[in-house]
Amino acid sequence: MFKDIVSNFVREAPPYNFGVGDKHKPFKPGVTTVLEMHKNENPFGVSPKAVTAMVDACSRANRYPDITALSLRRKLAALHGVTPENILVVQGATSALGFIADMLIRPGDEVIVATPTYPNYYNVTKKNDGRIVEIPMDDSYEPDFDRMYAAINDKTRVVFICNPNNPTGTVCDDKKLIEFVHKVPANVAVVVDEAYFEFIDKPGYQSMIPQIADNLNLIVVKTFSKIYGMAGSRLGYVISNKEIIGYLNIDAVGFCCNRVALEGAEAAIDDHDFIEYTITHNKEGREYLTAEMEKMGFRVWPSHSNFIFFDPHMPPAVMAGELYTYGVNIRGDFVKCRISIGTMEQNRTAVEAMKQIVLDYKAGKLS
Repeated sequence: MFKDIVSNFVREAPPYNFGVGDKHKPFKPGVTTVLEMHKNENPFGVSPKAVTAMVDACSRANRYPDITALSLRRKLAALHGVTPENILVVQGATSALGFIADMLIRPGDEVIVATPTYPNYYNVTKKNDGRIVEIPMDDSYEPDFDRMYAAINDKTRVVFICNPNNPTGTVCDDKKLIEFVHKVPANVAVVVDEAYFEFIDKPGYQSMIPQIADNLNLIVVKTFSKIYGMAGSRLGYVISNKEIIGYLNIDAVGFCCNRVALEGAEAAIDDHDFIEYTITHNKEGREYLTAEMEKMGFRVWPSHSNFIFFDPHMPPAVMAGELYTYGVNIRGDFVKCRISIGTMEQNRTAVEAMKQIVLDYKAGKLS
């Protein structure tokens, strides 16, 4: 049978879960649409400048793009204060993680993560027959770098750090992260996933990009899916020293990105009005949802992202399942709940539904 020749990873890996799944209770009367507050997308659309550029690029879609994405890399280099040779553009941050794992992880190698964190770190590790070493975070959901450092041994190849962390939305102490990056041994690469970095609301908070150096095995992963609103275009990039980028290029070689996305990304970088609009309205929604959920007695962890991690003091699956009947899709399959920040109209819809769910749960109507 065909399954007998399929890899163990493909045979055993669970399907990626985006929320409550296919099975759910019937919608409440009048609910005809579902608000997608479960994928951490940008609810404010796409940069108008990017849209114009992408529409224009469609007329040239019969031609392959520049496989080196040099024009975009030059623009990104100027943005981040590096050289184009420090950057690799790929089809989304998830693809970048896969290329990094292909490059570094061999059967039996160990990968350290601070849990709970982004599930794809597990997937790319297992795909390459590596072993995950979990270092649980405490109640603040900040990585314990001392424990992570103590877990490093001769088998350790990668440390994945998501900052801000998904699904918790919390950030680590940037100074402690810098110290950690500089003291890990030469046999270990530190991958810092900054997919949500632009949403951090801490003046002076440091990205790891300025720490990149020839003598450090530091890799920073970025994406156009969040602040730029281009999740559907599947475009991300890696920043590291030239040696590491050179090795990654070998695995990622080919026509890995499409012309439409590349030209849209260049325009998106220049649309400062849209970026500022997204940051401002995301903060407004984050503050509103946090305040309203705290009024309901929920515990809400401080978020520096475009989503919020919260404890509704009921099983997460119950809250997520009931919200779905009101047409609001969130994640209830973590240790707590996670809701993506939407437009204010969407946020208000979610809050009103939560209020009724709390009343029903306290009345014993839900289980």
